Amino acid sequence: MAKSYQLQTLARALDVLELLERTSKPMSLTEIAELLGEATAIVYRILHTLENRGYLYRRPEDKRYSYTGRSTGAGAVSRAVDLLLAAAENVPGGASAEQLAGRVGLDPRVAEEILIPLREKGWIQQENGGDQWRLSHSVMALSRPFLNSDDVLVRIRPLMERLHADTGETVSLFHRAGDNQVVTSVLPSPHPVRYALDMGSTFPLYLGAGGKAMMAFLPEPEVEALIRNHQITALTRYVPKTGVLRKELKSIHQRGYAISNGERVEGASAVAVPVLRGDGYPVAVLGLMMPSFRTSDGALHALGERLVEELSRLRIPPVRPRSSCSNA
Repeated sequence: MAKSYQLQTLARALDVLELLERTSKPMSLTEIAELLGEATAIVYRILHTLENRGYLYRRPEDKRYSYTGRSTGAGAVSRAVDLLLAAAENVPGGASAEQLAGRVGLDPRVAEEILIPLREKGWIQQENGGDQWRLSHSVMALSRPFLNSDDVLVRIRPLMERLHADTGETVSLFHRAGDNQVVTSVLPSPHPVRYALDMGSTFPLYLGAGGKAMMAFLPEPEVEALIRNHQITALTRYVPKTGVLRKELKSIHQRGYAISNGERVEGASAVAVPVLRGDGYPVAVLGLMMPSFRTSDGALHALGERLVEELSRLRIPPVRPRSSCSNA
């Protein structure tokens, strides 16, 4: 009987940890007990034990509980990544643990519990032992394998340099990262007035010529999942609509390139062409970006046709009009 009770208590303790691990905001004893459907007295004993063992932290000002991230579970990893991303927003400056915690919805003490092992691994720096935390240059090691061994970039770099010299506009290479597009290489325009996305800039796939050039050649189930499972939001005055997006993707698939005006950046226009594998799957996107006042829709279409032709000369599978659009 005693062993059975101990197992039940252990199970409820794990339920408490999982609940607080998933929750970004500290919770009170009453809230936890209600969500678990358990007696307050039992939950209090569990919380007290977990707090003493360092798994939970109780804020003195309101007695609400937070998960400390002590375990190596998915919740702790997710919060560590959130803190790294929050620190990246301050580059080249730093931020206090309290500021970083506020951005990701954590208690400052919980945030510091996670920041310390990140510092020990070299991903975060703590300046002069104070409360200013900044992203370490060590994170650049994560991108080195991509920059040094990306076969697509190696093959397409000469074309990027030629386009950059001929057009005088910003030339970029994009790769897909989940539901987003990421700038992996960029040659900024030499013009005084220009638009150039920094390497590592990330945007939703459904915005801008680069993302839509990628989406138009993805398998239909992937495209539908991107459209249905995510809230489509705007970054500029351009407001994307799912019905319009579906029609546009079919047109892009037919002609082989995408154009956009003011979708990712206000006042910027772009044209982009996907780089396809032998089986037709898009592995990257090549794009040109410029101020809208320096181009027109006609000029963008002409550039799109040129990009398709240039890719064919490189023996990289070009994007050609197809009679069937089943993959759009």
